[in-house]
Amino acid sequence: MDVISIVGMAGLGKTSLACKVYNNCSITIHFDVRVWCTVSQTYNKRNLLLGILRQIMGDKSDNVDDPVVTCCGKHLMGRRYLVVLDDMPEPQAWDDLGLCFPCRENGSRIMVTTRNEELARYIKHHSDPYLLPFLRDEDSWELLQKKVFQGESCPSELLNVGPLVAKKCKGLPYLIIADCRNSFKKKKGTISVA
Repeated sequence: MDVISIVGMAGLGKTSLACKVYNNCSITIHFDVRVWCTVSQTYNKRNLLLGILRQIMGDKSDNVDDPVVTCCGKHLMGRRYLVVLDDMPEPQAWDDLGLCFPCRENGSRIMVTTRNEELARYIKHHSDPYLLPFLRDEDSWELLQKKVFQGESCPSELLNVGPLVAKKCKGLPYLIIADCRNSFKKKKGTISVA
């Protein structure tokens, strides 16, 4: 069993990257059980564990009498699982949840997205945390073009202002994707940067 951490500030694409891995065809075939759980700053341990249990057992989880931590571990035992703990805030959250994942040498994985590099080092098993980098200006401009022009060429009148818009996003893919369609405004025949 290993814990893979994706670390970076909000907007860098930690959740998007984890989601791409989680939904990849080779991943869905490889793991017997896949669970996605968003932890967040204000989490309720019991509710999170019940949510995990529901994903493991389906409707049968409503009839469970065992403590939730024990029950999760029991139903994961002997199965190869991938659990994503998205947006984990602090080591206490790991201490609350980590006990329900059995440590067997069957290739199971826990993927954690977090803004907290100390947490990533705290929960490390074998793999070093992946520190998600900011996009370079050139990469930001490339992503902006892909999102705004959807495969078509950038109009020549935007070639000067486009890289400036991309630079304003400070290397954060979320800002580029969320605001890309609003970044270019045509006002009375001129182009302005929002």
